[in-house]
Formats: sequence, C-alpha cells, structure tokens
Amino acid sequence: MADATEDPEIAAARLEAALERIAKVAAAPPENPQIDIVPPMEPYIVELVDRIDSLIDRLRDALTTK
Repeated sequence: MADATEDPEIAAARLEAALERIAKVAAAPPENPQIDIVPPMEPYIVELVDRIDSLIDRLRDALTTK
C-alpha cells in the first residue's frame, strides 16, 4: 500500500498496471470452454467489482477537485 507522500506519477503507473492485470484475467477464456452458460458471479467477484468501482469514484473525485 502506498503512502500519502508517494509520487502521483508512480502511483498512477502502479494503478494502471494493476488494472491491466485485472483486465487480462477478466478477458481470459473460461477454464472449461465447453460450458456455454455463464455461472453466477462468485461473492469475491462481486466484492472486487464494488471495490474497483469505489476506487474509480475516489480517483475521479480527486482528479476533478484539483
């Protein structure tokens, strides 16, 4: 976890890298491609989506207030 004094450019690069990793995992083909039905989201996925949405909102607020 970064502290409040971290360089914004470094923090932005770290965030971008993390989001790229998340996108790569999300775009990966399913482990069993023979299953056509999309299973319900696992609780951890729902939590991850909520946390990312919250982070995006906080980042948007921070960028628009400066």
